[in-house]
Amino acid sequence: MNYNELSEKLVQTLNLDKEPVAIKIYDNVDEVKDVLPKYDGQARHCTITSEIATTGKSCYATADEMNCPNGQLALGLVDQRIESIPQITPLKEAIAYSPLKDAEFEPDTIIIYVMPVQALKIAQLYRVSFNKRFEANFNGVASLCADAVAIPYNTGKSNMTLGCRGSRKFSDIKDEEMIIALKLSDLEVMMEKA
Repeated sequence: MNYNELSEKLVQTLNLDKEPVAIKIYDNVDEVKDVLPKYDGQARHCTITSEIATTGKSCYATADEMNCPNGQLALGLVDQRIESIPQITPLKEAIAYSPLKDAEFEPDTIIIYVMPVQALKIAQLYRVSFNKRFEANFNGVASLCADAVAIPYNTGKSNMTLGCRGSRKFSDIKDEEMIIALKLSDLEVMMEKA
């Protein structure tokens, strides 16, 4: 499946209200700056992700556009280490955001905003696809950046998170929504089983 077909199947399977968001981490900003426009202004990673899910626009951001210290740390955009926050290493220069259907890059993770019943369907599809349980690894801090990007990037595993105070305050996450971060390889197999 191409990304458009994959996105369409995912949206239909779960009856999603928001677009799945493809995210890629770049070592060098030169790899992305001719492909996507730079984010205009400053925002948190969770805010940008939410905007992409609802507006359908694509962009990239560097540490200069990211105004959340936890997001900068988790995404590997600054050279600092904090034990309590999962972080991407070594230092990276840019992060790309796009609706999955329009992605011009291979995503490191795909973020979807779901209701619990939709998350249940993902867990069931995961079990049927891989004959194992879907495991969630989160702690309520730096959720959209650490839990939904850094953990899948570092472990190669899909993840689930409830969001954090910051992401719920600064982005359009509804009280009843949660976030699932899927690896592309997992999503492709799951959508074949859907």
